[in-house]
Amino acid sequence: MEKVEFLTACDMLKVDAMGGRRMLCQTLNAEFSPKGIHVAHILIDGAVDAPDTLGKMLGAEQFQQLRDTRGGEKDGLMLPQKMAETYFHVAQQHRSAWTHELDLRAFTDLAWWNH
Repeated sequence: MEKVEFLTACDMLKVDAMGGRRMLCQTLNAEFSPKGIHVAHILIDGAVDAPDTLGKMLGAEQFQQLRDTRGGEKDGLMLPQKMAETYFHVAQQHRSAWTHELDLRAFTDLAWWNH
């Protein structure tokens, strides 16, 4: 028999908040795109290889362990420089082909709804 998982109250709050943020970006886009202002909703879905944030949250030892198991060539942590390149690309797009929604996720990660 297949295991069925249900969303917890915390999961539902996260989904509601994410939906609200997405709708806000769509509303801002509808208002500002005719004025030439590019609004993009970019979702960062995963762990970022950042010692100043994730490293401080986890502590030095756990962060290094995470880097050893998922970082580097394993592509399990998002690299800030590569994320910045993606943001720069979106900011430089021609308005005939604007990106409005984008999910950033490490190659080896499942989407948040598949956890």
